[in-house]
Amino acid sequence: MKLPDLRYRAWVIGLALTAALPVFAGFTTLGWEFSEIWGLAGTLACLALCGCPVRPRQSDPPVLLSLGRHEMLGWIALGAAVLHVLLAMASDHAVVEYLKPTSPLYQLTGIAALVVLVILTLTSIAGVRRRVWHSHRDFQATHIIFGCLLTVLLGAHVITTGRYTGGYGRRIVYVAVAAGGIAMLLRRRRRTGPATHEPIVTRRLAFGRHSTLMVGVIAAAMLGLGSLIPGRALVALREPLLARAQTLPLNFDHRKHTAINCLVCHHNYADGRGFDACIFCHRSARKDLKVGAEARFHDFCLNCHRHPGPQLPRHGPVSGCTICHQPAAA
Repeated sequence: MKLPDLRYRAWVIGLALTAALPVFAGFTTLGWEFSEIWGLAGTLACLALCGCPVRPRQSDPPVLLSLGRHEMLGWIALGAAVLHVLLAMASDHAVVEYLKPTSPLYQLTGIAALVVLVILTLTSIAGVRRRVWHSHRDFQATHIIFGCLLTVLLGAHVITTGRYTGGYGRRIVYVAVAAGGIAMLLRRRRRTGPATHEPIVTRRLAFGRHSTLMVGVIAAAMLGLGSLIPGRALVALREPLLARAQTLPLNFDHRKHTAINCLVCHHNYADGRGFDACIFCHRSARKDLKVGAEARFHDFCLNCHRHPGPQLPRHGPVSGCTICHQPAAA
């Protein structure tokens, strides 16, 4: 049996490293861990689908999966994503807030990714595919466009969530694997006759007349993934789509956080801008404040608990919502 070429071996190593990220994430609660693991499994399946297309069969790099296995992996990805959502809602009732328009942008990208995955899976059924597309080339182009969109939406959701991709190193690994999978879509076209007057991109790639469009879509997707590496993009994705009319209950016990300097969060104590609560500024119309209250609070809490400094050995990785969002009396 011929071994896959070097490109595939390097990409598979990266995929294995991504699958091992939960080892470094810390344990929260059993229900939440099962939900997160299924979410990661669905993400890995989507990346594998992107990196292992089934056409053309005699291509460079070579095809690894048959059509049947490719379709089966798509159903596995969809099942894992649905389990991820259902288990999250079952283990934490406050997750329903993420199904509303007031949800942060990165959660909405996760919902959009699930919708795109459903479209990709259902339209890949042979009967549906033949009724919707009369040309295989048109189906292939549409499938790849939606696949690239799915990869970018998943990247925005997974990286901004930060459960497994906290820090530059882990983000770079994930982006490299996702971008590598998209790059695997660029496959050479098998020559079937004498040279033609077609553009060089059309002659060399397996997308036929859609080659120029596909190259543009793949390049845009790779640029979109690369933009997720800086921390600024992640803070912006934590902002809600619509402002919430009524705030959720929040129980923050300052007595449990005495090891943290107050100025880390309450910076307005030091810069002479007043001593009001955070929301008075971060929900105001001040143009110099680019981060809203929700994005700033989640950035403080999640980053500190998931990646505490060495002086904070008792900090656990917070993932659920009800740990913080509960009435103060509780």
